[in-house]
Amino acid sequence: MRRWMLVLVFALMGIRGAAAQAEALVVEAVTVVPETDAYGQPALYAEGLLVNQGEMAYTGLSLLAEVYDASGTLIGEGLGYPVNACLAGLLPDFALQPGAAQGFAAALELYEDDAEAIDRVDIIPQGTAVEPRPADDTPLPGIVPVTPREVVSVEWADAATLRYGAGCWRDLFTEWDWYEYNLELDGETPITHPKAEFVARQAMRQQVGLTDPVLLNRSVMSFDPNGRRMVYQNELHTFITAEPDGSFKRVLYEGLANRTLQGVYWLPQPGRFLAYYYGAFGDPVLYFTADVNGQTLGEPPEETQPSLIVPGASPDGTRLVLAVEQNERAGYYLKRAAYKELDLLFNVTPPGNNWPSPLWRATPDSDEPDYLYVALPVDGEARLNCFNLETRALRDLARLPLRLADDERARWWLSPDGGQIALAANGVHGGLWLVELDSLGTC
Repeated sequence: MRRWMLVLVFALMGIRGAAAQAEALVVEAVTVVPETDAYGQPALYAEGLLVNQGEMAYTGLSLLAEVYDASGTLIGEGLGYPVNACLAGLLPDFALQPGAAQGFAAALELYEDDAEAIDRVDIIPQGTAVEPRPADDTPLPGIVPVTPREVVSVEWADAATLRYGAGCWRDLFTEWDWYEYNLELDGETPITHPKAEFVARQAMRQQVGLTDPVLLNRSVMSFDPNGRRMVYQNELHTFITAEPDGSFKRVLYEGLANRTLQGVYWLPQPGRFLAYYYGAFGDPVLYFTADVNGQTLGEPPEETQPSLIVPGASPDGTRLVLAVEQNERAGYYLKRAAYKELDLLFNVTPPGNNWPSPLWRATPDSDEPDYLYVALPVDGEARLNCFNLETRALRDLARLPLRLADDERARWWLSPDGGQIALAANGVHGGLWLVELDSLGTC
């Protein structure tokens, strides 16, 4: 689970869930943890899972918290709500469906400033029963559900094995819950990310100047899944590559303090990546491609053509796919990373910057042309489309299981053999799915 200031964790010895409606709402896995509130101040929160064990859905959810010491004396109280993995409260009309579970967080206020006195916290859920939403169990062709967790990152080990991280997208990868999933066995195992050991070393954090946990969490530090080196930004938002121990640093770009680094996307060619910047949903996206040895592959981010979407990139990072509006018409364009010229691929209303970026499927060992996979909104649905870069034909392939609010995001990753896409999303309707491309036909 997400932890901004993990100084202590209390495993609660007594947890009681008393639901106001037929005892259908219960709480599980409750812990008390220190977090940072909206004003940047330390605060205690009770966090856990709210589970609906009844036959009705519940909306207008809130949770009363009562804090007791070992003698049974009430020493504090709190109020909580359902939240996503980033501890952001869900909309008031959120309805917890039968059999579903949702994370919650309750800010605790102690009568005296003595957190060590906490013996137990009782959580009392409250809500209004409403008719449940009809279950949509119809399977989508070519789509295999893997998990309903809020998945924010996927790394393919080979064509049959991947690992994924679930948690808050704003947190460092070491704060996510990681799992290894085997496609052939259709099974997963909790794991520790193989590069987490480097981040745990104090010497490395000193070497890169990120000993402050807050700055470390904002660094967007990311390791090449198929190599040694890492990338990160420092407190001045200077973008740097380095060895796993923090040595042999190479500065790629400076002067980006007025930009928000939203993510680093590793490309199929080892050591190459795309970094992308934007402020919020609807903002234009700036970006650059480079490699871990400090070689830039195109224009600096402040000189790039802003994109309406997070760009896609060729496996080597030398070509980009953007969404741009020109002459009052929006479209997807092909661009060489080091040049200004744009080549129109097709006109379409693009989705927001929280949708998956165009995914480039290269076929270097065959006579087939390269393809682009694009996720597009069509009549209220998310649709998978394939674009043939040789014939310039756009073909609709399948419906995608995406239901994204403006503050949620989805990303995807192509398997090494090009046969599968791992599609991940966070938020209330988050999860991880496998898109079996071979079952959907060719472009």
